[in-house]
Amino acid sequence: MNKIDRHNNKYKFTIDYYVFNENGTYISYCPSLDLSTSGDTISKAKSNFKEMFNLYLETCIEMGTLEADLEAHGWEKVKNNIKLPTFDKLMKKPEMKKLMNSNIGFNRIPLSTSIPAFV
Repeated sequence: MNKIDRHNNKYKFTIDYYVFNENGTYISYCPSLDLSTSGDTISKAKSNFKEMFNLYLETCIEMGTLEADLEAHGWEKVKNNIKLPTFDKLMKKPEMKKLMNSNIGFNRIPLSTSIPAFV
């Protein structure tokens, strides 16, 4: 469950992303934010995703667009917290359907993180 850390004024949550091999390149894809990156190895794809995710957060925070961008991706404010899109909602995305319905093997990677609270 996502929760707000009142002391640090941050939302703590776990976001999932998926790593799979496509034509010799490892792809990291996060359906709840429509973010993707790649690497020559699984390890590089994972580290590239973490770097990209942090740059995404930095940029949105600097521009003041984090709340609007999360809402545009199906995240919801619920009382004093946030709710990530459900798996059912994510399965409506063409990219996610393609991945889940393919014969491509993939790894689900949970990433524990936090963002500044905006509620």
